[in-house]
Amino acid sequence: MKKSLIFSMVLLVSSGVFARNSYIGYSGGPGSRGTCAVTCHYRDNFTPSITITGFPEFYEPGQQYTVTVGHSQGSSISQFNGSVRIGTGSENGGVITAGTNTIIYSHAQETNGVKWSSNNRDSGTFIWTAPDAGTGEVRLYYAGLQGSLNNGASHDTVFVSYETTTNVKTTHTLPSGFSLRQNYPNPFNNETIIQVFVPNSGKIKLEVANLLGQRIIEYDRLVTGPETVNIAWDGRDSDGKDLPSGVYFYRLITESGTLTRKMLLLR
Repeated sequence: MKKSLIFSMVLLVSSGVFARNSYIGYSGGPGSRGTCAVTCHYRDNFTPSITITGFPEFYEPGQQYTVTVGHSQGSSISQFNGSVRIGTGSENGGVITAGTNTIIYSHAQETNGVKWSSNNRDSGTFIWTAPDAGTGEVRLYYAGLQGSLNNGASHDTVFVSYETTTNVKTTHTLPSGFSLRQNYPNPFNNETIIQVFVPNSGKIKLEVANLLGQRIIEYDRLVTGPETVNIAWDGRDSDGKDLPSGVYFYRLITESGTLTRKMLLLR
């Protein structure tokens, strides 16, 4: 009788350890079952090193993005759940399809989730197709366990992506040695610095535009030689009015060409 009970207990423990692949809906997204990595496996015996790359900071509606899940050190990733939601709500943002080492799951609380196709993988991918224009901000929710239940590290995180449009095309190279660096800080609240390197004398113009490509404010500079120019923008238009949170573009206009980059204002 005791042997039978011990055997049953071992079976129960074993199924809990090896059947995590069947646990679904714990991505942490609104309406899901929570973040299973933290609520069930909070055994941080080492620092988690799970990495997620390829989910864009700014997305174009309808475009496909390959998202890679991996880790930089330590044990393999036992299992994870992921989902993408619109804003801070529970409605799906775009469509997830399976890639390398992943499958899609669906149930009442999470209808387009992604997880490993089998436990203990070092890396894998899934495809995210961005939603239609007008959707706005979306969030990728992720929860996973690296290592084992008794000697592992839980990991959960949220990535935010902001909708952009193709009304303003971004380019990243200019002839003749001009350079337009990414603004810093980005995202920003009160002020950001835009740095321009000008290789020779001449006139440059820097414009800030909204998602529709409409100019908000402009700065003209006359440069007398090779020079790095720092331009501070305080998130206001040419009339001194505070602008709302969102994606904005800044573009450098010279006689040699135009260079455009994106930045994010958060109030």
